[in-house]
Amino acid sequence: MSKRMSVSDRRQGGNPLGRSLLDAEDFARAIAAGTEWLGANKELVNALNVFPVPDGDTGTNMHLTLLAAVREINKAQYKSLSDVAEAVALGSLMGARGNSGVILSQLLRGFAKGVEGKTTLDVPGLTRGLQAAASMAYKAVMKPVEGTMLTVARGAARSAAECRRMDLDIVSAIEKVLADSQKTLEETPELLPMLKEAGVVDAGGQGLVFFWEGLTKSIRGETVFARREPLVVVPGKSDAAPAVKKIKETAKEDLEFRYCTEFLVKGKNLPLDTLRHDLAKSGDCVLVVGTSDVAKVHIHTNHPGQVLEHCIRTGELHEIKIDNMAYQHNEFEEARLQHNEPGLSDPHKEEDLDAGVSSQDAANPKERKMERPVGVVAVTIGEGLTAILKSLGADVVVEGGQTMNPSIEELRDAVYKVSAKSVIILPNNSNVILTADKVRELVPDIDIVVVPTKTIPQGVAALVTYNPAVDAQSNSQSMKDMIPQVITGEVTYAVRASNVNGFSIDEKDFIGIRDGELCATGKDRNEVAMNLVSQMVDSDTSLITIYHGEDVHSESANELTERLADIYPYLEIEVHYGGQPIYYYIISAE
Repeated sequence: MSKRMSVSDRRQGGNPLGRSLLDAEDFARAIAAGTEWLGANKELVNALNVFPVPDGDTGTNMHLTLLAAVREINKAQYKSLSDVAEAVALGSLMGARGNSGVILSQLLRGFAKGVEGKTTLDVPGLTRGLQAAASMAYKAVMKPVEGTMLTVARGAARSAAECRRMDLDIVSAIEKVLADSQKTLEETPELLPMLKEAGVVDAGGQGLVFFWEGLTKSIRGETVFARREPLVVVPGKSDAAPAVKKIKETAKEDLEFRYCTEFLVKGKNLPLDTLRHDLAKSGDCVLVVGTSDVAKVHIHTNHPGQVLEHCIRTGELHEIKIDNMAYQHNEFEEARLQHNEPGLSDPHKEEDLDAGVSSQDAANPKERKMERPVGVVAVTIGEGLTAILKSLGADVVVEGGQTMNPSIEELRDAVYKVSAKSVIILPNNSNVILTADKVRELVPDIDIVVVPTKTIPQGVAALVTYNPAVDAQSNSQSMKDMIPQVITGEVTYAVRASNVNGFSIDEKDFIGIRDGELCATGKDRNEVAMNLVSQMVDSDTSLITIYHGEDVHSESANELTERLADIYPYLEIEVHYGGQPIYYYIISAE
C-alpha cells in the first residue's frame, strides 16, 4: 500500500503526530489497511471458537464484509470523508456475512451517520462516529450480550470521548482507542463465562481490534504488507476441481445482460423509488441509492443508452461507466485459467462461484411472476441436504452454513428468483438469521418473512408444514410452531485441546453437540454419536433422522442406524446422505 502525504499531513509538516484532521483519502486508505490487516490475521480470529470445532468463520465473515466495503470505495467518486464513510456503509451492508459481518456492517453504517456531512475527521467527529456506530450495532441485535464485539465497540466509543476531553490530536486519539479496545477485549472472558471456560477472548471483538490496528498503522504512516491471497476467494472450499469445472462451463455461456452501467445522477428532489422501479424493467442487479440531490445508479442491462436517456430526464449525469461484462468475463477467465487460479471470482460477479445464486442469475424484481402466494428460500450446504430441501418445497437453496455464510446480497438475489408474492427465508443456521433479517432493507418491495431456524433439522421440520397455497404469515406461524419440537445433534471433531462444559477435550477428539451445547466426546465417531443420541431421546421422541456428511461412508452410517435400532426398537430411524462438510452427522430427534 503506497504511502502518500495527505493535505492535512502537508499542513503540519508531514509529521503524523500532532495532526488534527484526516481527509477523505486518509480515511479510505486507512479502511483498506484495516481490511488488509484483518485479512492477514483472520485465521487467528477463526480459531477463537468457544467450542473447538473446525467451523470458525468469524474472521472470514468480517474480512469478506470489509472487502465488499473496500470494493465500494474503489467504485465511488468521493470528495469528502462523509462520501467515503457512505461507500463503506453501503458496501459492507451488501457484502455482510454471518452475525459478525452484519454487526460490523451496522457499526460502519452508524459511523457513517455520525460523520455525515463532514469533509474531514477530527477527534470530536471520531467520537460522534464511534458513538453512533455502537448505538446502531446494539439496536441491530435483539438481545445484546456483553463480552462480545458489541462491548468492544462501546469501549471504543467511550475511549474516543475521553480523547476529546483530553484534547488529544487525531493520531494520538486513534492510538488510544486501539489500546483501550485491546484492554476491553481482554476483559471479555470476565463478562462471558463460556469464553473464560474455553480460555479465549471474543472472536468478533478480536476481529475489530485487528481492523483498528491496521487502520492505526495506516494513520501513523506505516506500510501494511501486500496481500498474499486473491482479493476474492471461495471460502471453505478445500477441493477446487468442481469450481474449475464450473468456471469453464460458465465462461462458455452468454450473459443475459451484457453491460454493467454505473453513473451518478445529480439534481433536486430526485425520485429514487421511481427511478428504481422504472430501471428494473431494463435489466437486473438494479441499485439506486443516495439522497434527493445525488443518486448512485448501478444496473446490468443490454441497453445502457435507454437507461441513460431515462435518467437524464430527472437530473444531470456524471461519472458514467459502462463495461462489457461478457468481454471482461472471457478475458478474466482466460487469464485465470492460464495462471491456474481456481479460487478467483468474476470481477462483476463477486459472489461465490458454487453458491448456486448470483447477481447475474437473479431475476429482474419487476419481471417476477407472481404465480403463488408464497415461496421459500432456504440455506444449506451439501448436495444431499440441498436435494432434500428442494423436495420439500424450497424454491431456491442458497449454498451456505457453517464456514461459509451467505451474504445479504446473495440472499437478496435468491429472493428475486422466487415466483411468489411473499418469500419465506429459512436461514437454518444461527449465524445466518441476522443476515436474513437485513435482506428486507435491500428488498423493500417484497414481503419477506424470516423464520428463525437455527439448524438444518429445524428447517426440514418447518418445510414439512409448508403449504404454498396459503399466505406467508400462516406458513410462518406453522413453521415456527415446529421449531421447539425438534432437537438437533451434530458430530464433528476438535481442532484444539480445550475444556468446555466440564469436558477435557484433546485435539482431533470427536465431539457431540446437542442444540448448541457440547455434551459428548470420545475417540470413536459412532460411539460419540450413540452417546449424543442418548441425550436427545425422551419419552416424546418418535423419530430419529440421521444426515451423514461427505466424509462418512454409507456403510458407517448404516452401522450407526442399526445399532440405534437395536437400542430404540420403538422409534422410527431414518438415514439420508446429506453431503455436508465438517459435520460427520447431523441428527434430529422429533
